[in-house]
Amino acid sequence: SISTWPSPLLPLASRGGLLHIRAMLPPYTKPHLSFADQLALLMQRGLAVTDAPKAIEHLQRIGYGRLTLYWQPLQQRVPDPNKPHKTLRIEQFAAGAEFRHAVDLYLFDKQLRLLFLDALERIEVALRVDLAHALGKRNPWAHRDPAHLDAQRANQPMQGSTRHTSWLSKADQSITRSKEDWVLEFLATYSSPIPIWMAVEAWDFGTLSWLLEMAHPNDRAAIAKRYGLLPDTLVSWIRSLAFVRNICAHHARLWNAGIVNQPKVPRQWEAAQVVHIGGNVVQRSRVYGTAAAASHLIKRINPGTSWCNRMKDHWLAFPAMPFASAVQGGFLPGWDQEAVWGL
Repeated sequence: SISTWPSPLLPLASRGGLLHIRAMLPPYTKPHLSFADQLALLMQRGLAVTDAPKAIEHLQRIGYGRLTLYWQPLQQRVPDPNKPHKTLRIEQFAAGAEFRHAVDLYLFDKQLRLLFLDALERIEVALRVDLAHALGKRNPWAHRDPAHLDAQRANQPMQGSTRHTSWLSKADQSITRSKEDWVLEFLATYSSPIPIWMAVEAWDFGTLSWLLEMAHPNDRAAIAKRYGLLPDTLVSWIRSLAFVRNICAHHARLWNAGIVNQPKVPRQWEAAQVVHIGGNVVQRSRVYGTAAAASHLIKRINPGTSWCNRMKDHWLAFPAMPFASAVQGGFLPGWDQEAVWGL
């Protein structure tokens, strides 16, 4: 059934517009292809294959669709006739492009996501403690009442309700859907809602980031101070990290992905080692800026961490190939000399 498309979350006007546009488009007619035929198609488009059986094995194990994301940088680009100074990517591959290059990028990206998840786990756990401690001092259920939060942000209109009401609905769903023993035991023992210092354990990074942004200004300031940052800088960094976490959780492409929630450039006295991300927009619009922010936070949480060095070593070992480089991830020449990647 296609009755659920477009998403019911889209405004009605937007859905109508999309349906009108799609009615004017041709139908999809590409046929199903065997793995051997998929490889033959790639070779027909100019992708060099040095080991056909191994390539077919990769197509069987990883999938054509997922590998498509990694051979796109290897495809030719031609001038866009409708947009001066812009180019369009076409299906034909550039001379020198090889199937193994796409696999190398895929493997590099997989390890990159695992590295980020290691950092995100530590930051998420620390943020849970920060929010539980700061808000819990106000009231065990401070998260449920805008009177204990930043009223202006919490009461901001959102989808026919308020930002806080929308957030609380999602936060409560995390509790009711949980199968954890401690949740079931609490609900079977008490009539009260679960207090903040327990509820945080059921929330994901996105839910935590929303609450941080809505927290009372004094609480935001107290939490940010732990990391040597201004509140708005910390909120921006956490939102950026939450965006990256969603990419990692869905095993999507990260190494050159566009970062929608870009990290704020800190002031010199906040995080001097991260100020350089303001030097070029590509450092913030790609993963580099978020990685630098994560490095700063991780060092504050665990000064003896090796994460920064591991991330540095990983990017220094970027697979050698034409048409793709660390620069596309925002790792510009000389990035490895920045102090944020040292001990």
